[in-house]
Amino acid sequence: MPELLKSFAWDTFVLFFYAQVVGLHGGLIGMAIAIIIAFDTIVDPWIGALSDRLQSARFGRRHSLMFAAILPYMVGIALVFSPPQGMSQMMILSWLLGFGLLARCGISFWTVPSYAMGGELSRDADERRLIAVLRNVGNQLVILVVPIVAFGLFFVQSGAFPKPQLDPAPYPLFGLFVSFLGGALMLVGGIGTYRRARIIERTNAPEMVVAADNRGASLFGAFLHAIRITPNIGRLLLVAFLVLFTSSLVNQMSLHLATYFWELDATWTPRLLIAGILGSLLAMALAPAFTRAIGSRRAMMAGLCGYFLVQACAIILPLAGLSPAAGTAAIGAFIFCCRFAGGICYALYVVPFNIVTYDIGDEHEANTGRPAQGIVASFMFIGLQVGGGVVALLAGSFLGLIDFPTQLPVDQMPGDKVAALAWFVLSLIVVAGGAMAWLVGTFRIDHGKRPAIVG
Repeated sequence: MPELLKSFAWDTFVLFFYAQVVGLHGGLIGMAIAIIIAFDTIVDPWIGALSDRLQSARFGRRHSLMFAAILPYMVGIALVFSPPQGMSQMMILSWLLGFGLLARCGISFWTVPSYAMGGELSRDADERRLIAVLRNVGNQLVILVVPIVAFGLFFVQSGAFPKPQLDPAPYPLFGLFVSFLGGALMLVGGIGTYRRARIIERTNAPEMVVAADNRGASLFGAFLHAIRITPNIGRLLLVAFLVLFTSSLVNQMSLHLATYFWELDATWTPRLLIAGILGSLLAMALAPAFTRAIGSRRAMMAGLCGYFLVQACAIILPLAGLSPAAGTAAIGAFIFCCRFAGGICYALYVVPFNIVTYDIGDEHEANTGRPAQGIVASFMFIGLQVGGGVVALLAGSFLGLIDFPTQLPVDQMPGDKVAALAWFVLSLIVVAGGAMAWLVGTFRIDHGKRPAIVG
């Protein structure tokens, strides 16, 4: 829940806030977020390896890192949304870089160990489906809270700001909300799983935990070595990259599209942000049976194809003049339905994807003879981080390239700039969707290795 809270708040608000409200040049925003994600990407595999191999830590190899993440995340994410007024472009860039790094890298010490722990709670296939469902139900519930609270308490329509997301005043309080909610969830989640995780670690420690490799191999070398031993790890990274590339693209550009392309009013904008979450929550109950019926790989492919198709239709139909007119209640209802259907498809993909991730962790553990859920989770998060970073770099650079106006009323925004932005988002969705559909079909999991691990 903390990771999804951070990701949703970051993807939905940070790019829009710094571009349209603070006034930071799009190219600088893209560069800043790309640097943050690149650094986070380097840190993630180190955290995963450390979490797998950490011995004699006060709170265990997973929870010692998880508890250490709470304060850095809280401070970093709160200050990301509170840049002082009157700063120069370079000062704003430095502020975003410094506190963005603290927030993103800080929470990685929570996310990578906690995700790895999910693969260790049970080896049973049915229980793993349940774990995957519960994890994603929690994720969807917490990110459902963000837009409801954001537009119910903080971003409230006024005469001065009919599009309340353009008002700079609510952002610092919103940042504090995301900070304290994330910190509370991290504390509750850590305490709630601590006893069970410690029992598992003590049970497995004599046989499973081995000394760190002293060959001095680089993280990049270790990554290539892991892919050679277990090729599915490379496929996992690419799938994670493409999925988050698209979902991050949808999230990061939602406020731009809602404000300038669909011209949604203050009532439809928050509905747009929660539509996909409601669809995902509905589909979570169906996902385990759907996965059992057609298999994990086919379930992933079906969910992804539907997700990409729906996201593309939400843009291409308005561009073609086949949807209701911008600025009407009808276009709000149309986009809501598209996002709701996309949420259903995403849930049908993400549950089997979690299961496949745990299975790949088992496969790599059998291949190497050492705990591997942490390092496999970290490689998956490399894909997630890079996907989000590439989107931020491309989106920010594109906004700068076309000189997309900032701090300008919606009715004065040039139509050609808005159309160019819509075509940009659509083209990236189509390219990523085609690559994803092909890649998921290449997964091959050797379940025959499971008895060697469990036994």
